[in-house]
Amino acid sequence: MRMGRQYICGAALLLALGAWVCSCGKKTAEQKPRARAAETTLLFSSDLLGHVRSCGCVVKDMGGLPRRATYVEGVRASIDNLVMVDAGDAFGPELDYAQKEADLTFESYTVMGLDAFTPGETDFVFGLPFLEELAKRVTFNVVAANLVDPATGQPIFGKTYAIKELKGGLRVGITGILDESIRFPAYIDASRFKVLPAAETLKKLMPELRKNADFLVLLSHAGVDRSKALASEVPGFDLVVIGHGEPIIKDLQKSGGATMLATGGAGQFIGRIDLKLSGAGKIESGQMNLVPIEDTIELSSAVTELFKKYGVELTDKAAGKH
Repeated sequence: MRMGRQYICGAALLLALGAWVCSCGKKTAEQKPRARAAETTLLFSSDLLGHVRSCGCVVKDMGGLPRRATYVEGVRASIDNLVMVDAGDAFGPELDYAQKEADLTFESYTVMGLDAFTPGETDFVFGLPFLEELAKRVTFNVVAANLVDPATGQPIFGKTYAIKELKGGLRVGITGILDESIRFPAYIDASRFKVLPAAETLKKLMPELRKNADFLVLLSHAGVDRSKALASEVPGFDLVVIGHGEPIIKDLQKSGGATMLATGGAGQFIGRIDLKLSGAGKIESGQMNLVPIEDTIELSSAVTELFKKYGVELTDKAAGKH
């Protein structure tokens, strides 16, 4: 399902200082900051579902990776600390979705400077070996803490979380999970991997995350209800970015002390949350927006060249054809 512009265009949320501070129970009053306070912006997305091109909509031509890349480039040029994540289902489930479009998507994410990606079930459309090979070629981290080799029990993508250090020393820890109840389509060979219980996996991982990071982000490919339940069952995360089922959250929703974030599907919006963090990693204030990727945004030349490289046509509207 694609969202019309009127759905959330310009939606914004100011986050009150008091509400944020009292929610961050994982940092005690006695904890001494090891880093300087910092401002950071997190860009988040999920459920692209193969929509690498703009929608071609009659009223407003929204979305498309070339426009998204231009928006990200502008944000990156205007701030000191940018973290960018995606909660999966980037590839399309349709029969006409091709491997070249999957290659294009991951290479575009590399151009944008994505930091971490947690795959969803549609990202296995060409099999695990294909996804593993893509993961080796990109610069961003593919993290799925509860996705393991059934023979060895080791994480499929080599790591269960990633750490990004901000200017001033604050460390952002990012991990991701898939809901173990997700049913993969029959054409996906699920014998090469095993999805462990998400809550149990996160409980085991949390002490290590707390030790190595000041601020915690969970990429939860589990839908809204299940993600809220996980955040409540495993408290300690600051932000939870939700994928699966084209989820969208337009207002402030919290669970287990974590703020829940979701943009909807088809790539027509990207989420943005601007934060002021203390030296201990506490959120002091913030503002969240769901940013429409509108046709007023120019196409990125770098990503447009990737479309040419892979032989994928832009929509007529994006290409300026009438």
